[in-house]
Amino acid sequence: MPACRLPTMALAATMVLTAPFSLANAAELELPTYQLQEGFGVWWKAAAEAFAEENPGHTIKLVGAPFGDHHDQLTTRFVAGNPPDIAHISARFMFGFADSGFLEPLDACLAEIDWKEEDFISAQQQMRRDGQVYGQLLLGYGWGLFYNAQMLDAAGIAVPTTPEEFVAAAKALTLDSDNDGRIDQYGFPFVTDQSTQTYFALTYVLAGLGHGWVEDGEPVSRDALREAVAMTGELLEAGVTPTGIGNNDVRQLFWQGRAAMYIDGSWAPAFKKDAESSVSENFRVAPLPFPDEAGGPSNVLTIPAALDDERKALACKFIQMVQRPEWQQAYAEMSGNPPARLGTLTDKARADWPEIPVFEASSARATRSYLPEGLEDKYNKFAAIVSEGISGLASGALDVDQATDQIHDELSREFF
Repeated sequence: MPACRLPTMALAATMVLTAPFSLANAAELELPTYQLQEGFGVWWKAAAEAFAEENPGHTIKLVGAPFGDHHDQLTTRFVAGNPPDIAHISARFMFGFADSGFLEPLDACLAEIDWKEEDFISAQQQMRRDGQVYGQLLLGYGWGLFYNAQMLDAAGIAVPTTPEEFVAAAKALTLDSDNDGRIDQYGFPFVTDQSTQTYFALTYVLAGLGHGWVEDGEPVSRDALREAVAMTGELLEAGVTPTGIGNNDVRQLFWQGRAAMYIDGSWAPAFKKDAESSVSENFRVAPLPFPDEAGGPSNVLTIPAALDDERKALACKFIQMVQRPEWQQAYAEMSGNPPARLGTLTDKARADWPEIPVFEASSARATRSYLPEGLEDKYNKFAAIVSEGISGLASGALDVDQATDQIHDELSREFF
């Protein structure tokens, strides 16, 4: 049996009992995903193989794409009227695609299997536009503070549990060990380029200080925003991170043993397989050192509206398959991520992936959304304004007050 095949009798029985779906002509469905190189890859491959077995003559073609390029490539294809057959989308972008008419509502597809929204984590409720479901959620966001226990022990630093302890630890763990004027170990690298991940980096802090981007229909107050920007500025001034770096740069610094802490999601423990042994043996994951945090939907499966009816029907069959309990269980066991379907996180998954409880608890305790509530379809522009301000702060072009004013003024002018 191939290594990527789910080794459970329950799945095998389901395959046998499921009636094949046939079309006049064999079809190969294209499914681009940015997760083939992460821990999720084995699950995607197993699901593609199972689909071909359940639907003889029809196959799934998985196409790998870097995360940073995936959204732009999808946008180009949607606009050109040449979408993939199944669209795997980072959930933050689903709203704009749905409102532009690029996605097919899933209500009729899901009604065929007596699908219930309450069977999934609460973030599934956000996958509606005008009352219709547009995405099947695969994962909700759960965050953890990744740290190198060996580095913290060597410095006599306890794992931080408050914002104040976190800032102090990040500073203390930033080292120029040979006194040559260059930092050898960064305390806490974070994204400061103009990508949407810079928006995420500030959102961790803003939510951690008890605020959302939109509060009572108004933008977060200038004072609350300044507090988050000021903490970011304090970390930058202390040199705890290189400036102008992206998400992959942050991960490489940590997993190559050049950083003591960073924040990432439930998919990141899978990176240990390619890490330096000194990191893979010493990394740990702790709850974020903030009293509050932001959660929400991570990624979803959708059906492009431009497909013909036969391909929509096949895409529907794939979505129906992967939301079943046995495939949601496999999602956790294979990838180490808490599945979207409630009650499907198994003891095996918890044993094989000891970090899962941290992310599960993170998702459950989040009271803020990483999305600007009520403005989800404006996410791209919203995030760009925030990222531009923080990028200016990181480069030295703006000070804390100027960055705060620029972000707050532009958000207010554009959206409120």
